[in-house]
Amino acid sequence: MKLQQHWQNLIALSDNQIGLALLALLAGLASALVITLFRLAIEWPLMVSFGLDNPEHLEQLSQWTRVALLLSGGVLLIVIFQRLPPAQRSIGVTHVLQRMELHQGYMPRSNMLLQWLAAVIAIVSGHSGGREGPAIHLGAGTASQLGQAAGLAHHRLRILAGAGVASAISASFNTPMAGVIFAMEVVLLEYSIRGFIPIILASVAGAIVSRVVFGSATAFDVPALDMHSLLEVPFILLLGLLAGIVAAGFIRLMKQLQRLNSLPLLVKWGGLTLTTVLLSLYLPEVLGIGYDTVNDALAGKVVVGMLAGLLLAKLFLGAWAAAVGFPVGLIGPTLFIGAALGGLFGQLLANLFSSLPLSVGFYAMLGMGALMGATLRAPLAALVALLELTANPNIIMPGMLVIVVAGLVVSEGFRLPSVFEAQLGGGHNYQLPQPVQQMLRNTWVAEVMQQSFVSTPVEITTEAAGFMLQREPDWLLLEQENLILPPSALAEALQQQSEEPRIERINLLEIPAEREPVARISLKANLQDALDLMQQHDLQWLAVYRDDDLTRCAGLVSRTHIDHFYQYQPRGR
Repeated sequence: MKLQQHWQNLIALSDNQIGLALLALLAGLASALVITLFRLAIEWPLMVSFGLDNPEHLEQLSQWTRVALLLSGGVLLIVIFQRLPPAQRSIGVTHVLQRMELHQGYMPRSNMLLQWLAAVIAIVSGHSGGREGPAIHLGAGTASQLGQAAGLAHHRLRILAGAGVASAISASFNTPMAGVIFAMEVVLLEYSIRGFIPIILASVAGAIVSRVVFGSATAFDVPALDMHSLLEVPFILLLGLLAGIVAAGFIRLMKQLQRLNSLPLLVKWGGLTLTTVLLSLYLPEVLGIGYDTVNDALAGKVVVGMLAGLLLAKLFLGAWAAAVGFPVGLIGPTLFIGAALGGLFGQLLANLFSSLPLSVGFYAMLGMGALMGATLRAPLAALVALLELTANPNIIMPGMLVIVVAGLVVSEGFRLPSVFEAQLGGGHNYQLPQPVQQMLRNTWVAEVMQQSFVSTPVEITTEAAGFMLQREPDWLLLEQENLILPPSALAEALQQQSEEPRIERINLLEIPAEREPVARISLKANLQDALDLMQQHDLQWLAVYRDDDLTRCAGLVSRTHIDHFYQYQPRGR
């Protein structure tokens, strides 16, 4: 018990950065191993059972094999999910955002296991979607489970779950910097000094595991790309405008397709499977993750007509899957759509301006960054991903232009939120936290709790009362009654007792005093937890207890303490 308490004091219930950094490193390794097993569970069946040289070459399968795979996978998923209550069906990035926003990063193990199984079935059977969304859920869930086992305080558990997300992105794309930025920009919704170190370590751990298992290559085969002339700047701005329009179209189409959610699972998921079957008869490249087609677009090997068809097909299937909560990710489809748009745009430019040395792959890569940044509302993560995928700093300036223009078109031109916010629908499901709320969530309750108090039974001797007052506490805590009272009331009672020497015991419930009710809160809590509990029970005070010792109060927190903290706390922590 002493060893466990020492562990909690050092790492779980403290603000010790070294302890959290070590735990994040462990969480990064564990998350990356889970993601590695997830990828292998997708790739091995396709390569071993169907003899594919590349697990993404589903178009090499016969037409009837592809149809049989899609139908069997769709039916199996419907049977599995039909038997589950709605709460257990929650998976994907939106599940992670909800748990971070409403549950302090506590991720249920059952939803995580469902995400693993469902995503493997969906992708192996050829349904159009990405693996990164499920990977984010698996990474955050693995880190959260580790943090829960360690008994982490709430504000640190959120950081650890964010570290799992960074490891997942890093292991999926082999882009550790983009993993860090994505976790902080999309999931944690903040950049903080205390969060950077553990999340960086977790992301590095994810990249190391990925490189050991899958090699040092990134997720895409990117040729040498560059902007050959400043004359291309207008083309880049135009691509940003087009990417913003396509991204807005994707989000709006998804919102329209969310009307299908009132229909039975058999209709909305079965319809998606049948539509995928029909489209795959003409465009088999639309099946699965599709990164092999992205690589061909980067190399300029896909003709204009096919690029246009794939763009529309992937956009429709991706929006439908996102709208009805199908267990695949939407990050992969946005990259596919961006590559198709950029490749199409580049080929048209090359035909119109044959005298200019234009690179089709250059515009395909910019299209990927623009669609990712605008759709996910993650401009910096998209820019860093471009930099890491190309290993070329010359991509930064054109990347900035195209990502910013596309993002402005979506946010200011069409007034649309990110695709994840649109999926959740706002309201009680999910709302972006306000700055003060964000700061309170990231602040441990111990940072403001008052420890100048004395716990006392209701009835005490005059001698014990004298000893209590000698300690000069600010408050007296009646733990059994969940009340506090000022020591001045006890001092007045003692003064009256000196005039009546027959009284040897004092009942603290009977003496004149202004008593304040208190509720109990865990030492794991943050200030937002404390404020929510106060508002729920209309209280001004809370008594803080360790979960493993409910008999001894660790401190007192008042609404005044919280108000003073967020009014005078220096920013930039």
